Amino acid sequence: MNRFFTELLRRQDFYTGLVTILVGVVGLIDIAYGNWRPGPGLGPHAFPQLAYIALIIAGLAIWVDVARGKSDERPDYLRVTLFTGVVLVAAGMAMFWLAGKLGLGVSVLIALIASSFLLTREPLRHWPSTILVPVLATAVIWFLFVRIINVPLPRGLLF
Repeated sequence: MNRFFTELLRRQDFYTGLVTILVGVVGLIDIAYGNWRPGPGLGPHAFPQLAYIALIIAGLAIWVDVARGKSDERPDYLRVTLFTGVVLVAAGMAMFWLAGKLGLGVSVLIALIASSFLLTREPLRHWPSTILVPVLATAVIWFLFVRIINVPLPRGLLF
């Protein structure tokens, strides 16, 4: 059992899951005890709570994959990992800048596909995860915002 936990601590994805869970927990604590108070029922104010809960679930899902042995070892090249992180942060910033120009749906789709290509080995060979998953994720995000919690999304040139 001790070897199992030692092996988990050697996996990069274990720490990714840990940070994801911690961000979600800190966000929920901030909502509960900070100066920000959500209103009753579902609506635009419910989005931060849903986002933080989704982060916690995503972190737990990452941990499940780590426990099943489906994660990467620690990276051999720290420089490549840091470069990838910087590119992903820049892509996220570009996505929000493009949201006003192209619309949130299109900018999220472009950002998710670009991120998938950056993070996937042989992205064209794994086209369901690099193309279909971002398309489905964008549709879910649109449905969640527009239909469930009634938040209008920024519209751009395309729609």
